[in-house]
Amino acid sequence: MRFERGADLLVWSLLVLNGVVVSLLSEVLRRALRRGDVDRNLLTSVVGGTSDAIYVKDLDGRYLLANGAAAGYLGRSQAEVLGRDDLAMLPVETALAITKLDGDIIASGRTQTQEEFLVNEAGERILFQSTKGPVYDASGAVVGLFGVSRDITKSKLAEERIQYLAHYDVLTGLPNRVQLDERIQHAIAQAAEGGQKLALLFLDLDHFKDINDSLGHSVGDALLMALARRLRAIMRADDMVARLGGDEFVFLLQGVDVAGLAQTAQRILDVVEETFSIEQHELTVSGSIGIALYPDDSGDLEGLVKCADAAMYRAKQNGRNRYCFFTAEIEALAVRRMQVVSALRHALEQHQLTIHYQPQFSARDGRIIGAEALLRWHHPSLGQVSPEEFIPAAEDSGLIVPIGEWVLRHAVRQMRAWLDEGMTPFVLAVNLSTVQFRHPNLPAMVAAILAEEQLPAQYLELELTESGAMHDPPAAIAVMDQLHEHGVRMAIDDFGIAYSSLSYLKKFKVYKLKIDQSFVRDISADPEDRAIVTAIIAMARGLGLRTIAEGVETQAQLDFLREHGCDEIQGYYYSKPLTAEQFGRFVQEVEPCAA
Repeated sequence: MRFERGADLLVWSLLVLNGVVVSLLSEVLRRALRRGDVDRNLLTSVVGGTSDAIYVKDLDGRYLLANGAAAGYLGRSQAEVLGRDDLAMLPVETALAITKLDGDIIASGRTQTQEEFLVNEAGERILFQSTKGPVYDASGAVVGLFGVSRDITKSKLAEERIQYLAHYDVLTGLPNRVQLDERIQHAIAQAAEGGQKLALLFLDLDHFKDINDSLGHSVGDALLMALARRLRAIMRADDMVARLGGDEFVFLLQGVDVAGLAQTAQRILDVVEETFSIEQHELTVSGSIGIALYPDDSGDLEGLVKCADAAMYRAKQNGRNRYCFFTAEIEALAVRRMQVVSALRHALEQHQLTIHYQPQFSARDGRIIGAEALLRWHHPSLGQVSPEEFIPAAEDSGLIVPIGEWVLRHAVRQMRAWLDEGMTPFVLAVNLSTVQFRHPNLPAMVAAILAEEQLPAQYLELELTESGAMHDPPAAIAVMDQLHEHGVRMAIDDFGIAYSSLSYLKKFKVYKLKIDQSFVRDISADPEDRAIVTAIIAMARGLGLRTIAEGVETQAQLDFLREHGCDEIQGYYYSKPLTAEQFGRFVQEVEPCAA
């Protein structure tokens, strides 16, 4: 900065800092530098209105000019600042750092912009962005230093916060997908150079949504934070655990072997399964892990995550709470699953779904007293897709809700048509998935369909699996109560394969237990199956509930069930699932015989 006078005109020197133009009257500064005083009124009008600190020092570091903002940061009045140096007003360490920086700038002969900290006498730590440069007199000699400093503490913290949010998960503090991507690119480069393997482990908690639904998101979030601390604690220094979102975690392990990976995966599962104490709740969860290797399975993050995710899904299919390595077979299954999900999205509109009906019979006299509606799907290129394959895909993709509503509406409509044709009334059973059952609109939707199709509720029975009911018993009770108010019957499907509390079973508004076919299959030869079936029938009778056995295929099975008091029979012994037209003919053939 140079000061001159020409043709009796004042020459303005402009200093730009972060878009702020600070104008200093050269004549005022020249006088200040020569005489050490300042025309205060003129100074106030020029620099007093800005929030940036504006100041001028002589070569000894004494302030010749300081606006109100500069004096405020120093904890002094403007009058107290003039003629004093930083050592007289700031902690020694801070003052020495500023003095050194000022000296370096003067020695360089250049104006520079840098960040610097100021700790005032109150102990406040302030970060400034300062533009400083030497001041020259008319002869070109350096006579001091000017400076303009802006407090960027808040903006810097905001910048750091933004940077943190870009690389870390807010809830758990673990690295996020962005940082994982950066880290794995570096790790892949190192592994490729050294001929080493990398492993990516994909962890997904089993049934975590049930915790959020039953206990609230605050409990779920607290569990995730506690789990993150556990996972971080068991990782080696060179390894990484990141949260992708929800209940999904990814581990990046370097320099690994297959045997060591298996041990690590099991260690992670063990840590996940340890009990959590959250807000007076003792919670136990499990997880499923998929494992993918670099370079064996893929050469980039997206590919590794895709492979590990497919392996994780396979682990869930195999029973959950286990790990699974990615294989070519899993890749084929993953491709098939994507094909199924994609095709399923168009199955309704393209009329590929049909409903078959399997008759249910009275064990006492062989009359048809009910039927179960069973969904079937035939795709033009995929062929006949089994429910065991497409129902889980529908649940995972969220398609189960519209598909379930379609099944219920068409089954109810068919039942109404049979009654209008004069068919002897019976009860039609329709299955509910756990996802459907948890949908808040279920009771209202069921009531609306019954009203629209004009079917009395007494002819509809909804089946829910035992495990579905026990995911969240209090919530299940509430939904069953609402359905009961609409006159709809509930039955527990696949009874015996999950753990049910008798105290809850008494509270469930159900009127029938369906004995799972796995107990019926070997009932003639397996003493344990016979004991289980006998106990279920006796318990149901004691609770005032009916029983129905599914999967009955032989005379011996039928005889045992009749002998021990099972009320209803369903299975290939009597009939396979039939189309609506076939079912109508079957009823006409059977009813005269039963009569």
